[in-house]
Amino acid sequence: MSEEPTLDVVAAEEVVIERTRTLPPRLELVVKVAAILIGLYEILFIFNFNYTLYDLFQRLGVELEFLRITFQPKQGEAFVMAMLMVITFLLYPIRKKEKYFKKVFAYDYVMGAAGVVSMLYLFAVYQRYILTSTLNQTDVIFGLLAIIMVIEATRRVLGWVLPMIVVLFLLYGIYAIDYDWVRFVQQLYFDEGIFGIPFFVMTIYVFAFIFFGAFLLKIGVSDYITEFMINLFGKRPGGPAKSAVVSSALMGTVSGSSVANVLTTGTFTIPLMKKAGYPPEIAGAVEPVASTGGQLMPPIMGAAAFIMAEFLNLPYNKIIIAAVLPALVYYGGVYLFIDLETKRLGLKGMAAEAFKTMAYFLRKLYILLPIVVITVALVWGIAPQIAAISSLGVAIWVAWISRDEIYGNEKLYVAISLLATLLMFLGKDIGRQTAMVLAAMFLLLVALGVMKKGVAFNEKFYISATFLLFIALTKYLLMSKEQIVLMTGVFGIIFSILVGYRSSMDSGKMMYRATYEAMIDAGKTSVSVMLAAASAGLIQGVLTMTGELTNIGYRLISLTHGNLWLLLLLTMVFSLILGMGVPTTANYIITSLVAAPAIYMLVRNIEPYNQPVPGYTVLIAMLAAHFFVFYFGILADVTPPVALASYAGSAIAGGDFWKTAMNAVKYALAGYIGPYIYFTHPEMFLITVSEWTPAMALRVLYYLLATLFVMYLLAIALTGFYSTKLKPWMRGIVGVLGLAGVTLNPIIIGAGVAAWLGLKFYGARFEKSAS
Repeated sequence: MSEEPTLDVVAAEEVVIERTRTLPPRLELVVKVAAILIGLYEILFIFNFNYTLYDLFQRLGVELEFLRITFQPKQGEAFVMAMLMVITFLLYPIRKKEKYFKKVFAYDYVMGAAGVVSMLYLFAVYQRYILTSTLNQTDVIFGLLAIIMVIEATRRVLGWVLPMIVVLFLLYGIYAIDYDWVRFVQQLYFDEGIFGIPFFVMTIYVFAFIFFGAFLLKIGVSDYITEFMINLFGKRPGGPAKSAVVSSALMGTVSGSSVANVLTTGTFTIPLMKKAGYPPEIAGAVEPVASTGGQLMPPIMGAAAFIMAEFLNLPYNKIIIAAVLPALVYYGGVYLFIDLETKRLGLKGMAAEAFKTMAYFLRKLYILLPIVVITVALVWGIAPQIAAISSLGVAIWVAWISRDEIYGNEKLYVAISLLATLLMFLGKDIGRQTAMVLAAMFLLLVALGVMKKGVAFNEKFYISATFLLFIALTKYLLMSKEQIVLMTGVFGIIFSILVGYRSSMDSGKMMYRATYEAMIDAGKTSVSVMLAAASAGLIQGVLTMTGELTNIGYRLISLTHGNLWLLLLLTMVFSLILGMGVPTTANYIITSLVAAPAIYMLVRNIEPYNQPVPGYTVLIAMLAAHFFVFYFGILADVTPPVALASYAGSAIAGGDFWKTAMNAVKYALAGYIGPYIYFTHPEMFLITVSEWTPAMALRVLYYLLATLFVMYLLAIALTGFYSTKLKPWMRGIVGVLGLAGVTLNPIIIGAGVAAWLGLKFYGARFEKSAS
């Protein structure tokens, strides 16, 4: 779910890598400690695990008052930012030249220390500020220092563009308030700004999913998904490309980052696509387009989706539901393009002997259980951060079970883990009975171990027994469902480290390393996305402080003379241009503050936009406006001239960047056209429907099928192929009908169907007669 810093291209067949310093052991240890401290603070005080732990011991008759210590949210955010400063100024050099990567200079230590002290200062004085709401001169100095350090840290990690935009806003802000430095610091350091809504969302929600994703990547879930999809589609024509589309869609449930997806699934799929016959410029374009959709794909979308939920005051599970049909259209459009390109190129599937048997992947299907758990938990309405941590315990458990090198009846262990997971989510009204069942399962494992019937007293037994006993204990103590799933996730990390540390097997040591390395990677990965949010928060703080938040919307309406389509087009262009140097999260924050209010004001009095989302106060107009800017903020990753995801894909494929990027734009067409369709047909967000009648269900189904058909027509027109190569006039007719079909007008869709049928039955005949 993180944004990517500047990338560096290595050899054509190698991976695009993040340019950070290789530190000496003592400094690497400092970075690791800072990364782990972020995770520990988040779990203990931001996810309120300390209170859950206190409750557990209290039910056992032990009072541990020190666990009841509490900090204000702003203090927690300040501590996290302090650790981010440590990581940033040690890992990221002041300039992207080789000599600066070789060592840490004195000014790096000075700036790092300034960043840490300025953040810990807020941690120390915030309780006093809450009581007095007044600032002294020291507060102002440390506040200004903190703002400067955030901008410099952002520049090091994300490049110049976002910091320059922030500086321009800050200069305007201080001018607009007549150089009132106390008000400036109070707004941007104590109240909003650095620690505004964007950074709050990062620490409360997004970090939990970064944490979850880091574990799933380390323990092999992403590898399983990629290999499974390649096995499933690889034997078919264009299989590697189609597997890239599907595996990247599924990887979107693990990573909300376009470039991260390219670097994980792309290292497998792009070489396979080239081996199957795809030109480098196509192979390098398919993966970025598919990977970019990961931020649009429920249940775990990009960081911007969590910020959208906070901005709109909607539960995240509602955002998930609203994103379902748009995500299906996006990936459906990509798949249709790939299918036509495959046929145009006349490619065949790969040899069957190149793949593992399907039986292997079906046997290991339980590895996807944590993704099922997190999806169900989110839909049920469990807090997103708790849902992510709860799935962590399940992920660790099934990862241990999946190790074939460790003896044990796999089916038995899988059945036990599935049943225990189900029992874990049951209510506490039957907690004692559930505990008895779990205890019986533990005794069954022990008995089978004694009899040597598919169970040995090894790592699989220890990890399973520990989980069963712990869940049984919490159920017996009648703890709440949320408390149990949170503790299972956290203690699952501890269980894995203990079992792995004591293991004498390579696979056990691997799980041990994967567990603690995932904690470190989560902290490192969070740097870029959190700094982007803090910088965007400064922009939001200036707009609020100066009162420009509303004025900009009116100015945009005046500029476009109240023309909705022109305003939407202007918003799209602005978002794509902004995305040339601004990460997707910051892009969404800025456009949602600047452009979305203008769109909202223009349609808020028109049906159906003037109706609230059923069950909530936010109007459909606001939801539609935010989704519109959200989509184009994400698509900036594949839109030239910067197009970081396309850049990564072309580097792996060894193809021309510009040809790769233009192909990516073509294949992502559903992402560029879809938002206009969803905005004009808001029923496709599903949560906007007040009453589900058979007629409404059929209408939404028609919208979905018609949208997919429009994408198919446009794919035919742009590839110039349907069963045979099409003449320009044929492509023109299909293209015009496809563009006109964006209205989803039944008559135009009917004409498109007629044209498609004509191609299907008479296209080859037209081609022969013309030749």
